[in-house]
This record gives sequence, structure tokens and C-alpha cells, in this order.
Amino acid sequence: MTSDGKLLLGLDIGTLAVKGVIVDTAGRLIARASVERGPTHPHPGWVEMDAERDWWGCGLTVIREMLAVEDVEPRRVAGIGVCGLVPCLCPLSQDGHPLRPAILYADNRALGELAWVNQQADLALSAEAVVPKLVWLKRYEPVVFAGAHTILSAHNYTVYRLTGRASMDYDTASIVGGVFDGATKTWDAETCRRLELPPNILPPLLPATGAVGTVAEEAARVTGLAPGTPVITGSGDTFPTMVGCGAVEPGDAMISFGTTGLLTITDRPLAESAAGPHFESVGGGGAVTWGANVLSAGRLVRWYRDQFGAAEVVVAGRTGDDEYALLDAGAAQVPPGSEGLIVLPHLLGRRTPTPDATMRGSILGLSPSHTAAHVYRAILESFAYNVRQRFDTLRDRIERVVATAGGARSRLWRQIMADVLDTPLAYHPRSGGALGIAFLTGYGLGLIDDFNRIKTQWLRGPEIVRPDPMAHAEYDRLFSVYCEFDEVLAEPFAHLAAVGGQVGSRG
Repeated sequence: MTSDGKLLLGLDIGTLAVKGVIVDTAGRLIARASVERGPTHPHPGWVEMDAERDWWGCGLTVIREMLAVEDVEPRRVAGIGVCGLVPCLCPLSQDGHPLRPAILYADNRALGELAWVNQQADLALSAEAVVPKLVWLKRYEPVVFAGAHTILSAHNYTVYRLTGRASMDYDTASIVGGVFDGATKTWDAETCRRLELPPNILPPLLPATGAVGTVAEEAARVTGLAPGTPVITGSGDTFPTMVGCGAVEPGDAMISFGTTGLLTITDRPLAESAAGPHFESVGGGGAVTWGANVLSAGRLVRWYRDQFGAAEVVVAGRTGDDEYALLDAGAAQVPPGSEGLIVLPHLLGRRTPTPDATMRGSILGLSPSHTAAHVYRAILESFAYNVRQRFDTLRDRIERVVATAGGARSRLWRQIMADVLDTPLAYHPRSGGALGIAFLTGYGLGLIDDFNRIKTQWLRGPEIVRPDPMAHAEYDRLFSVYCEFDEVLAEPFAHLAAVGGQVGSRG
């Protein structure tokens, strides 16, 4: 397929970075940019971001940088798509201003409210849901709650700033927390009533690939985009990331080495659920099965860099090398299994194989012979162990595994994952959520007519890593030890949370 001269802009509002791409309709990369930043933790267990600065402000920087690339003319951009971290609670005033920092999916402040919501509405929500946090807001910040005209997640807020229209896609609505009716694709007013929440605080619902509006005059002025450019509703970052790595057919599994690490399995062609909801369907099985959800995958790696990687950061600044590549080089000298060192990656609690918000990260088995490189390698291995806890139960449904997101750039990390899981991993260097949402924008606006073009044209020639039998044998022995620690430490961590005030409500 040759390009028609039209361009597509995709923006991924992630937890640790905002990334963007501009591609033509044939999938050729024209521009890309990214800005690194991260959340704040005002109290133990709390995770927040400033919507205006961290989502819209960083998005502005990325858009402007891409539009500054030669040959990128704003009038050629035929559509814009945004995806992002979900679900988040960002309350907006009547005039569209955030009333407080957004509360993120990884925030554990509302565990008491979570138990109340589940009992009150006969639900089985987990800690990432927005509704318990909204109840928390009503109880502990009543002035903010009373002033909230609507609530949005990260990509919804960015779309709002581009178009002036508040909206939410069906998929994000389905994980807000038991208040979305998948059969009618509407908000469930009765459940809201039972939870004493006003239904009108929830935004208008639209398909993920539907056009929510166009770039408004003010947004055009500050971004450099052409006014009137179509903007789709967008979605959370998981589905676009699956699309953006080509895991679009039944039997395809995605392992996302992102801030949050994920394992998903495609059960039906993703084209069938492009409009959403993506992860469940009315009257039948969903298009996607959730496997693993590791809250601190890339987050844990960045934590290590920030706290202990100062030397690598300095060297990288002087030589132009990547600090993570330098950390990898040291870890590559450590044998598989990190000579008996095991890390539990639960900095913000555990989501899989069983949810436990009171679990915390641990470094186990330290001895005088261990070095910083051992710790770093054990951190990489911890993500693979956590994924394997679910991968083994789903293995017979998986035909192909694709690695994606920022951490997948590390060949060492991909090799560790392949060795722990005993399965080959494919990797497309261009893959990612920004590319996936750009593709979905073209598909939703009718500029791309074949969903499989993401595999046949936009992505080419994957790199393959294959498991090493000797390394797998070592990991196989240590995996049972990892699982034992993961089980037996749950009770002490719950006790620590109770006496140390690490999670829960704080007014």
C-alpha cells in the first residue's frame, strides 16, 4: 500500500512517560517524541499525578516536538488518537479545571471504601477501581466532590483539552467499577443509587474508535495542530498496545514490559472489538483474556535507576549511552538466578496471581557476595517469575508471544523472560501504544480498511529470542522458591500494613 499523503498522530499518556508518533497511512514512521516524568506519593499507598502538568502539559511538549520535524505539516494530520493509563480519578469543575491531583489505578488509599462498595452493591472490585476512590473523595474531600462536574481518566482528559468535549470510551467505563452496563453501553444508574453516587458525574460514553470531536481553536493555537482535525475517543493503553505489537489474532499473547507489566491473550480477532469494550463482550467470551498484571515492572526498574544507578546515569550523560543499557551490561555478567537472590516486585501491592494490596517489594537471600548487578538482575527476573505464575495455566491457549513497551528494548530482559517461561519471544522495535492508537485512529476514521495491516505492513521482521535450556533449568528450580516466598510473606506484610499505616484511608 502506498501512502495517500495523510498522517496519523498517536499519543500514549503513560505513567512514567508520554510518548507520541506520527505515521502515514502506510505505517511509515515520520516523527516520534517522548517526555519522561512520574507520579507522586504524598502518603504511603497513595499515587497521584497532576493532570494539567503531567498529562496535558507533557502531551503538548510531545506534539510540538513532533510537529517541528521537517515535512510534518499540521494540515496533513488527518486524525489524532490518545490512549493512556487507566483507570484514574480526575475530577473536573464545571469549567473544566482539575479540582485536585488525579488518583491513579495503583493507589491503595480506598481499601475500606472498596470493601463497603463490594458489600453495598454485591460487586467484586479490586483496588484499581475508580468507584471506591470516588466514595473516598465524597467522605474525606466533600468540597472537591461537591464541585466535581465530571470525572475523567488520563486519555479522556487529554482528549478533552484537545476538543473541549468530555467523554469516556466503553472499555474504560467497564473498569471504572461496576457502574457500566455492557449490554446497553450505558451507565448503571441503579448501582450508582445504591452507592449514593450521582450518575450525572459520569461522562458521556462513546466507542473508542469513534470521532469525539475536532481540535478546538485554543488547542490548535497552543499545540500547532490544525483546527478542525478529527480526534477519536481513544482508550486505555492496553488494547492499543496489543494492536501496536501485532497481537491481534487468536492465540497471540502480549507481554508488555511497561510501567505496569502485563500478560494478555487474544481470544478473538481484535478487529471484532475495536470500538470496545475490548476485554468483555455481551453474551459471550471477551476478545482478550487478562493473564498477569504486575503493578511494578518498569516502575521497579526505574526506581532502581533513580535510587542506585547514579553512576550509570553520569556515565550515560558523558558518553551518550543509555543508562539502562549500562545497567544491563552489569547484570548480564551475573548468572541466571542471580546466585540465589530473589526479588518480589510488589512495590504497590500485588495484582496477580491473587490481589493483595498490602504486599510490598522485597529483596530476599542477600549475602556479602551479592553486588548491585545481582540486585538489578533479580529485579528483571522478578517480573518474569510473576508473569509465569499465570502463564503456566494459560500456556495451552498460546501460539505466539510478543514482547512490547519500553522495557522490551532490553534484549537481556527479553532473554530472561524467554528463559523463565521456556518460550520464544518476538519483538518489533517500533511497537507500542502510541503506534497502536495511531493505527486505530486511521481504522476508526476509515483511512485504513484492513485491520491486519498492523501485522502485514506496519510491523515487519520481528527480533526473536529463544529460551536457553540451561538457564531455564536454573529458573525452574528458583521459580518454586519465588512462589513460596510470595505466599508465606502475605501475612507478615498484612501485619506490617496494619501497624505501619502503609495503606488505607487518610483524611
